[in-house]
Amino acid sequence: MIPSDIKLRFDELCAGRAIGDLSPEEERELAALCAQLRIAPDSTFDLVAAAAQADALETSGETLPAHLAQRLHRWAESTGQPVAESTLIRPQVPAWRIIARSPVSGWVAAAAILILSLLVLRNEKPLPPERAEQRLRAEAPDLIEREFAGLGDFGQAGGSVIWSDSLQQGYMILNGIPANNPQQAQYQLWIVDPARDADAPVDGGVFDIPRDGSPAVIPIAAKLPLSKPQAFVITLEQPGGVVKSKQEKVVALAKL
Repeated sequence: MIPSDIKLRFDELCAGRAIGDLSPEEERELAALCAQLRIAPDSTFDLVAAAAQADALETSGETLPAHLAQRLHRWAESTGQPVAESTLIRPQVPAWRIIARSPVSGWVAAAAILILSLLVLRNEKPLPPERAEQRLRAEAPDLIEREFAGLGDFGQAGGSVIWSDSLQQGYMILNGIPANNPQQAQYQLWIVDPARDADAPVDGGVFDIPRDGSPAVIPIAAKLPLSKPQAFVITLEQPGGVVKSKQEKVVALAKL
């Protein structure tokens, strides 16, 4: 096992190598550590530099050279894992250690880190709602879940809602709600958050129910940050939804 202080120094030198500010003494130190540890310099930090160059080119309106694009792809392949699951800032390498070594500006390295994250997300395919809902259940430290009850003509409606205040994410798992024709009407979610405004529920997004009769997993698209939501209300509205609901057709209610 590599001692943590040696590995930390190795990673710091790799960061300096990627940014290009290693002194001759530091280059010799890195070479000695590579020989001692029998590993090559960490290419993760090279990717930071490549991402920074890519951003500079994009800002100037120029196209990304093929060698830079290949460099990014080679790094992703060398990790042996999908790009979307690669991590740049690992626990043993605090971001400030990379930022502090930049000879131009700390913001350059910070921007490179952000750029890389955006490049990764740009290539990442969104998870299907079902898998995203499962991930939220596994990751949210403060997940709450409540059952929907159908109202009025929609007494057969049911399902549940899950929500995380810390992650500001949530999903509805709905069943028994009639399929809608999006050209005629759409369902809309309203979130009652007294901490924000007791009289003005937050728009949680417009959605449709498929005709196959299977349970629908609907992401909650809250238009404003939520603090302590107390109720989730589904209404049937005109296509595209409304800014303020008259609640003439309330479909289901879930109280927290």
